[in-house]
Amino acid sequence: MRLTALDKRNYVRNTGINTMSHRENLDTIKSILNDSYTKEDTKTVPKKNDLTFGNTLKKMTHVVVFYVDMRGSRKIIQDSTSFMSVKVHRAFLQAITYCVEKNGGHFRSFNGDGALAFFVGDDGATSAVTAAMQLKKYVMEINKIVEDKVSKKVDFGVGIGQGPVYVAKSGKRGDDSTKQDLVWVGLPVYVAVELSDFARSSSNVWISSAVKTSLDKQAKSSVLFDGDTGDSIWKKEPKDLKSLGSSTVYKTSYYFKLGLE
Repeated sequence: MRLTALDKRNYVRNTGINTMSHRENLDTIKSILNDSYTKEDTKTVPKKNDLTFGNTLKKMTHVVVFYVDMRGSRKIIQDSTSFMSVKVHRAFLQAITYCVEKNGGHFRSFNGDGALAFFVGDDGATSAVTAAMQLKKYVMEINKIVEDKVSKKVDFGVGIGQGPVYVAKSGKRGDDSTKQDLVWVGLPVYVAVELSDFARSSSNVWISSAVKTSLDKQAKSSVLFDGDTGDSIWKKEPKDLKSLGSSTVYKTSYYFKLGLE
């Protein structure tokens, strides 16, 4: 019996099995690659409902990209109970969420033990770095709490880049939002992810030269200089990045005490 288009949609909705043929799927892929798109500039960070599923995208004309990843999470899973591993991951993500949102950032993607957030506005770079330095203190507190429960300390890396980023809705058409997500594409995203790979204790926060320039212009001393000595808290690091090529980037080991000591 040949299924009608309505029968196919109902079957997919009820079973989760896709009835589209390989030919139909290839035609869809060709359409994605060949059709024209409409683009809209925005100074805000889009949410999923802000975009349609068609060939539309938004361009954030300037945004600070904050990417954070937990280090050694597999070791924590191996050396502790699954229950404790869940607790550690939840505590880590709670700390990230709080620090980012406390400083005006916008979370848009969680991926296992990593997360992607965006900061906009005139002080976006300062806000992103502030969030990262606050996060370091929270991770220090987490390690105090779990030091007798896990054999490896929680560690993390934050990479921060800035510039224009494109966003589009991708995934499976229809009303099942669990199969849809926003895709964030742009050099600043790649830079932030790549810098986060270098970051770990004690230099947990790495930034691009463009972000450092923004920090200098925004001129908030707490994210630039040691409060006691007046020295810069940033160290230059030459790196050959896949995203930028030969580059000068910056790293820091500083953190904010947050009145928790």
